[in-house]
Amino acid sequence: MEMMNYIQANYQTVTLADMADKFHLSQPYISKYIHEKSGNTFVELVTNIRMKKARTLLKNGNMTVENVAIAVGYPNVEHFNRMFKKKYNMTPVQYRADNNNN
Repeated sequence: MEMMNYIQANYQTVTLADMADKFHLSQPYISKYIHEKSGNTFVELVTNIRMKKARTLLKNGNMTVENVAIAVGYPNVEHFNRMFKKKYNMTPVQYRADNNNN
């Protein structure tokens, strides 16, 4: 639970190396533990958290897509757009338009 809270609190920048340092465990152990507990890899878990935060920002705010990408930990907006589209089958711009017209 403490690991999940740490990931939630630091989702923009968290790495397995950060987790290993913080919890004094090896990276492979943490990776395996997270996968056993959540059913997701570390990267999938962090991506899911980032995407949920991005959806909230897109729906409830007026930040640009570029600023949303940066806010959730993607300094490269093209990468953010690809990840968002892969997860939700629409671009961040399409998601915002769909959710502001309802």
